[in-house]
Amino acid sequence: MVTMAAHAPVLTAMATMRDGQREQKKAAHQYLESFQKSTEAWQVTIGILQSGAEPEAQLFAATTLRGKITYDVNQIPPDALPSLRDQLLELLKAFATGPRPIRIQLCVCLAILAIQMTGWKDVVPLVVSTLGNSAESYACILDFLKVLPEEVTEGRKINLTVCGPIDTIPRELTTAWVRRESIYIRI
Repeated sequence: MVTMAAHAPVLTAMATMRDGQREQKKAAHQYLESFQKSTEAWQVTIGILQSGAEPEAQLFAATTLRGKITYDVNQIPPDALPSLRDQLLELLKAFATGPRPIRIQLCVCLAILAIQMTGWKDVVPLVVSTLGNSAESYACILDFLKVLPEEVTEGRKINLTVCGPIDTIPRELTTAWVRRESIYIRI
């Protein structure tokens, strides 16, 4: 687990972006861009999301995590991806009731990871069973079911070379896309 001290430079840079002078903002922006590309960003962003940080910082962390999963998943050993998935599921449980922008980013993170983890065959059942059968989790489950087919069809930026060709995407994901498209056709 990442300590609060590891979060401090990121949180300080974010505060500078909000309240600092022009040169300070420029330096903070450069730091945050560099941070987002670093390998330490994986654990620090998850740590920020698990902490009681301000929603603005948590949204930055969720957005950074989305970028990491989209572009830098090769920084994580393939056998560590299930652990990342489990952490995302726990974060979704924690943010099931909101704030919604953070919850949506986490849903997108999980959807992109599902596309990359071709061995993960029970995506929807696992998400539904993990989030539980409570009224608080329904919005989260629906958000995930909405973004999953969108990422399958529109996630062109996802680096699939890590996990193999497009035809290895789990059938469940393509079925979700077909169901989504058939809904649009009926309307």
